[in-house]
Amino acid sequence: MPGRRAAVAACLLSLLAVQQAEAQRGPPDEPEAWRDDFRRKTLTGNWGGVRDDLIAKGVTLRGHYIAEFAANPSGGLAQGAAYSHQVDVGADLDLGKLVGLAGGGLHVTFTERTGYSLSQSFIGNIISVQEIFGSGQNVRLAELAYTQSMLGGLLESRIGWIHASDDFASSPLYCYFQNNGLCGQIATVINSGFTIFPTGSWGGRLKVRPVEDFYFQSGVYEVNPTLSLPENGFKLGTSGATGVVVPAELGWQPRVGPAQLPGRYRLGGYYDTSAAPYLGSPVGAPPSMAVGRWGFWLQGDQMLHRPSPDSKRSLWAFAVVGYAGPATALLQTYWQVGVVKKGTFEGRDHDSIGIAVNSSWISSAQIAAQNQANAVAPGSTPVQSSETTIEVNYRAQPMPWLSLMPNVQYVIQPNGLSSIGNALVLGLQAKVTF
Repeated sequence: MPGRRAAVAACLLSLLAVQQAEAQRGPPDEPEAWRDDFRRKTLTGNWGGVRDDLIAKGVTLRGHYIAEFAANPSGGLAQGAAYSHQVDVGADLDLGKLVGLAGGGLHVTFTERTGYSLSQSFIGNIISVQEIFGSGQNVRLAELAYTQSMLGGLLESRIGWIHASDDFASSPLYCYFQNNGLCGQIATVINSGFTIFPTGSWGGRLKVRPVEDFYFQSGVYEVNPTLSLPENGFKLGTSGATGVVVPAELGWQPRVGPAQLPGRYRLGGYYDTSAAPYLGSPVGAPPSMAVGRWGFWLQGDQMLHRPSPDSKRSLWAFAVVGYAGPATALLQTYWQVGVVKKGTFEGRDHDSIGIAVNSSWISSAQIAAQNQANAVAPGSTPVQSSETTIEVNYRAQPMPWLSLMPNVQYVIQPNGLSSIGNALVLGLQAKVTF
């Protein structure tokens, strides 16, 4: 017995010694690696320092995975659920660091999209409740662009395989939402030949900043409806082109009040030289063609509150109104208003809350044609009016490389028709930065 007790005591002393040594060494490797997940900015990390070395030499590699789920438990044409995703990978090359060309840059992006649209399959509305659905649902070259900044940023140019949506009728606040009427471009420009990411076309844009608070920019972009087809993800030729679209925009970026809160205000418009079907053509008859599509927009973003000049937390409001020529534009008038709270609570500086409403109004020419059809054959043609969507969401960022955004959308008069029930949509967006 004394020998057994001595052996047990020796074992306990050995365990205590091991525990003390472990305490002196600190926590084991696995918990330390887990804590690193909460610190690194990308899922794949710094690659043992390689990533920082590449950036220092002028090469920035990037990649994202965005998944969007949506289901409509009520309303629409039928009830269902849909998933879609986008993967994008690309590189930004600083030509000043690489070859000594100050202010120059090369940018390349590839995307892959797949999945299904809840709007198309179940709701029947115009504005998609999943903003990443579309552009052929394929693999494509999304961007191959050269940029040049000159005269200390007073003059900027961009040329190559690009998108009008990169520079015109957009805002960094819009993609705090999942609805495509909010995240993306103003809905009225989809009636034009605007190229919208990830579908690119050949084009160029020049931006001039004569004074600090103002800028003017304009561009010319190929209009080619065939580029968004699934089989044309790597089509770089101009066959199928119908004309060019020329957007222009005047911007004012003031700082307001004693707190110098930033704002962004833009007035813009476009003209597309392409011919398009005349929406006032008799219903059921081959449409006549109208040459030239046009429209304009007015946008405003304004920070309303920030606890301190260096705070990451802020409250923003935004508003938009757009108008397009009713002869060729399905959506003649569009407006949206919303607020975004960045940094929701203490310690949640990178979370956000968003609330917004957007409304799209159908072309008066198309409505007139529908009414005329009903005058000839009463009740033969549904008459459209407007479609409105409300979205409320919370974006949580549990790790710097991961965000999760549950959202609720409510679609009023899908497709502008009172005969389709208002749709309640439950959504979830997940984004991973590689």
